[in-house]
Amino acid sequence: MNIFRPMNAIILFATLIFAACSGSSNDSSEATTATVTTASVKGATFISEAEFNKLVMNFEANPEEWIFEGDLPCIVNFTAAWCGPCRRMAPILDELARDYAGKVNIYKVDTDHNKRVSAFFGIQSLPTMLFVRMEGLPALQVGGMSKEQLVNAIEGFLLKAE
Repeated sequence: MNIFRPMNAIILFATLIFAACSGSSNDSSEATTATVTTASVKGATFISEAEFNKLVMNFEANPEEWIFEGDLPCIVNFTAAWCGPCRRMAPILDELARDYAGKVNIYKVDTDHNKRVSAFFGIQSLPTMLFVRMEGLPALQVGGMSKEQLVNAIEGFLLKAE
């Protein structure tokens, strides 16, 4: 069951939607089996569905309730190798992962290789970002974002004291 249907209180983080990819992949052969390291010096970290369950939300064990599993606020970038806007955002997310190391985790979920977590969140357009605070409900943003918008989201939403 999709968490966003029963939880109508989920907010959409931003209303401005940039050009986004949608549709199916072209059978990408790129693997996404990167090892997860918190505060990676290399940038944003690809995670699998199993890692998503451990680091963000265990959508299999608690499909009806949002329970954050992480130790730091995080951004989850739902992406795919064939998505142009996703590729344009990748270096920005890598830079921000380095800049906010130890404060915010930035993860990437390849929607072609992690279909169940993508379906659970109803991901239909790419890129889609899930902004997860330590407390409270997450926010979703569909479409590409500039570095300035991402920094504002990190500072104003993820790191802002409630």
